[in-house]
Amino acid sequence: MSNKVKKSELADFKEHPENAKEYSTGEITVFWRSELCIHSANCIMGLPGVFNTRKRPWININGGSTAEIIDAVNTCPSRALLYLKSPKYKLAKNRKHSKKTISKLTHISLLADGPYLVSGSFIIRDTNKKKVKASTDTVALCSCGKSRNKPFCDATHLKEVLHKD
Repeated sequence: MSNKVKKSELADFKEHPENAKEYSTGEITVFWRSELCIHSANCIMGLPGVFNTRKRPWININGGSTAEIIDAVNTCPSRALLYLKSPKYKLAKNRKHSKKTISKLTHISLLADGPYLVSGSFIIRDTNKKKVKASTDTVALCSCGKSRNKPFCDATHLKEVLHKD
């Protein structure tokens, strides 16, 4: 999966800068959209030198190489983390082994004690069969029924687990 920022998302960030926090080295800019974060912790486990929730700011954009940051951001299942490479920066790739990830199929992943991740080509309809707008091509759908942003997951299931102690 590629979490490279799309033109429409970039236009939204420019028009509404409050929708995403931005961290940049000049070579790469990482955008974080907190409302989409489902706390999978892939970023933290994959690159703790850059992503550390115990520090402020929690993203240390200088804590890893551009290639490492891209790899870590690409593991974010909800696309809460996105990246944009500077046009001057080229990531070396071996063309023989590059993966073609373009797919029209819908993919659904069930996360243990978490949301359903839906990606690809899909339409979401509410109980009245009205289309529900999805802002990205990957969404996290609530599986516990407690989200205040239904049908999307807002990580309420994690907040309840943390407050039981």
